[in-house]
Amino acid sequence: MSRMPVNTAIMAPSAQTSTMYTTYSLIVSLLTVSSLCAPAPAATSCPDIHIFGARNTGTSQTGTQKGYGAAYPFVTDILNAYPGSTAEAIIYPANGTASLTDATYKASVRAGVANLTAQVKSFAGRCTATKLVLVGYSQGAKIIDDALCGGGDPNSGISDTAATIAQFNIKAVLLPGDDRFTPGESFHVGNATHGGFDARPADQVSCGKYDAAIQLYCDAEDEFCSNGTSLAVHNGYYKEFGSKALAFVKSRLG
Repeated sequence: MSRMPVNTAIMAPSAQTSTMYTTYSLIVSLLTVSSLCAPAPAATSCPDIHIFGARNTGTSQTGTQKGYGAAYPFVTDILNAYPGSTAEAIIYPANGTASLTDATYKASVRAGVANLTAQVKSFAGRCTATKLVLVGYSQGAKIIDDALCGGGDPNSGISDTAATIAQFNIKAVLLPGDDRFTPGESFHVGNATHGGFDARPADQVSCGKYDAAIQLYCDAEDEFCSNGTSLAVHNGYYKEFGSKALAFVKSRLG
């Protein structure tokens, strides 16, 4: 059963003589006619590729990682591979303690899903042909998972099961350390065989038409996306899968 019921950080000059005034008026008139005849400039310049990055819990919205947290090297690799591409960080709290009981964490997830949805809709509404790439790490992966694949997230207080961004031109999705990981997902990469602390139900292992567009990285020792005890494993997916992730994105973007 698909989990996706689609609803689908770059005053006029004074005239000093009558002759000067007449000349100035003539120039203004000519420029006005010219501007009316010229085609209107585009409101925005749309890149071929645009990346949305969502940071992990406890990382800053500013600073050297530019609001991407542990997703930063993944985002940077894609930007470097595609000159002219652009990126923006999802603005959300990314705070709390990752668990099923921490109210701050749950509120952050809800805010993240809402802001991610708003930012993607805003950009995609202006640049409909731009290819979109989504990169989220840990809590950032979770909010992308919830927004793209739908199905609700009752443990985080999200009862609406509709996907909120699945209608847009999304070509590739990277989800390292996603605590919604569920064994059986076709897009899983890693050796985890146990789901995350907020794993989806067994009947939500598909993200519908986006199954082939996703890579979700999770290893057995990870304390958040699986049932391990290692924070180092959770934080180490770029070192382990960075080159694989870039190759995957390239295969999706062409």
